[in-house]
Amino acid sequence: MTNMQNNTDENFNEDFERLLKQFVSEEYKDVKLDDMQTEDDEDPFLEDEDEDVDEDVDEYEAEDDTPTEKADDICTDNPLPGDVIEQNQNVRVKVEILRPIDNPQEELQKLVGCDNIKKRMDELVALTAYNRMLHEQFPELKQHRVSLHSLFLGNPGTGKTTVCKIFGALLHEAGALSKGHVVICDRGTFIGTLWGDEERAMKQVVEMAQGGVLMIDEAYLLNGKNENDPGKIIVQLLMNLLADESQRDIAVVLCGYKEPMNELLETNPGLLSRFPNRFEFADFSVDELLEITSRRIEEYSYRFTVKAWQKYTDMIALAFSARDTETWGNARFIANQLERIYIQHATRCVKQPPKNHNDLLLITPEDIVPIEMPRRKNRIGFGV
Repeated sequence: MTNMQNNTDENFNEDFERLLKQFVSEEYKDVKLDDMQTEDDEDPFLEDEDEDVDEDVDEYEAEDDTPTEKADDICTDNPLPGDVIEQNQNVRVKVEILRPIDNPQEELQKLVGCDNIKKRMDELVALTAYNRMLHEQFPELKQHRVSLHSLFLGNPGTGKTTVCKIFGALLHEAGALSKGHVVICDRGTFIGTLWGDEERAMKQVVEMAQGGVLMIDEAYLLNGKNENDPGKIIVQLLMNLLADESQRDIAVVLCGYKEPMNELLETNPGLLSRFPNRFEFADFSVDELLEITSRRIEEYSYRFTVKAWQKYTDMIALAFSARDTETWGNARFIANQLERIYIQHATRCVKQPPKNHNDLLLITPEDIVPIEMPRRKNRIGFGV
């Protein structure tokens, strides 16, 4: 056992730089918080810098090796569509398609904060499931008409896309949607260069979203103030879709900042009545941002020293108090900050190789880089 340890120590410095560069490039180059809802009660930082974390690392690696059910397995009878539409013969646009997730109810309850979102979504899904039960037991009776079309209002980084994935999967489990996937598009998906591009794009996007959720991000950008703005055409096409009684196997979700979205609805009164489900996503508090941080570092098996965690929490609290609500990124801000910490940590370790393996995952105060606060930007508009 002693000889094995000696051999490990001799080879460690030699192999360290190669392993760490691979570690950083493959594991941590894209730090995102869409999956920030994994709950864990363990302490996110170390009380002692010399504490052994090998057990945590092994546990994390074991979880990575566990096979998970894929969306294609869920939707075997209903394969997901392709992700490219043709506005015209010369212009093709790629659309993002999110696969339905496993255990959506569990994932919903794991969300940091969002208590009002959880309650409202549980109610909507329960009513949908009840309708299905009622139809199976009493098919001759008239059912409650449940509209699935919804508004997701809030600032960036508050979990709208994550909740949209959960929403689609919940509705699929309740029998309201046949697939449960999410098709994400925006103004640019529809606006083309030739007459009729908008209608062709809308038709294809709706076909893609059949059985799932059509999520239109930054939908307020469709509210062009110019009378000839093509956004008005898209709104009218959307109204036609919502009025079509045959389009029952689809849920349309409009996402965006609260105030400009309200302006869109006021300018187009018909839209408001078509979207009875309103979900408002509040900014995360400091405690919730720290909880998101804890879950994220645990996911990657990192540990903060006590001093590093204190420095980090002080910086987050200061940044929160000085935030600009127009540019504050919430969970995205945390993701960006953690990525900068990971890079600083990796750079330090490469320049000064740690004495033992445990220090590879130990964040120290010198890894906590200063926070870069985003500057206020004018929101983009059209036809102003």
